[in-house]
Amino acid sequence: MNLLDHRHARDITAEIGGPAPYDPTWLNGQARALDVDSAAVAKLYGAAREDCDVCREDLLEQLGRDPAHVAALALWACTQMMDTFNELPVKALERGDTVFGRLAQAYADSTFHHGFAARELTDLHEACLSLEPDTLQPVAERALQLLLSDFDPDLFASLAGAYATEDENFALHEAGHGL
Repeated sequence: MNLLDHRHARDITAEIGGPAPYDPTWLNGQARALDVDSAAVAKLYGAAREDCDVCREDLLEQLGRDPAHVAALALWACTQMMDTFNELPVKALERGDTVFGRLAQAYADSTFHHGFAARELTDLHEACLSLEPDTLQPVAERALQLLLSDFDPDLFASLAGAYATEDENFALHEAGHGL
C-alpha cells in the first residue's frame, strides 16, 4: 500500500453537520492556543472509521502523549454524548472507565460553570494535565471508541455503562431511540 492510501482524510464538518468540537472555529481559538492539530485528530478518526489499525495505533500513540489532543478527543466525545442523550451519563462513565469519567466530570463541571456555549477545552486540558502520563493514551482510545460507537445505545452501554444497572442501561437504550 502506498502512502496515498493512508491519508484517511475526513470532512468531519460534513459528517457531523457542523464543525467538530476540537476544530479551531468551534472553540473560539482555544485549540490554536493549545496547539491542537485538528487535521491529525480528523486523520485518527478517519483511520479508525476505515479500520486501518496501523495508522490508528500510530496516531493514538502520537496524540495520546499530548494532554491537549486527549482533551480535544474527550471534548468531542462528551459533546456528542450531550447532543445524543441531552445529558452526560456520568454515573455510567464512572462505573466503566474511571479516568475517562474524570474527564467527563470535568466537562460537566465546565458546562455548569461556563455554559455550554463557552466550549471550554481549557478545563478539560487542565484535567488531562493532572492525569498520569501513562493514562493519557487509554483515555484517548476510550474517547475514540465512544465516537466510533455513534452512541448506539447498545454499544454505548457496553463501552460506558458496562457496570450500570439494568434500569440505567434501559434508560440509555430508550434515550438513544428517542422514546
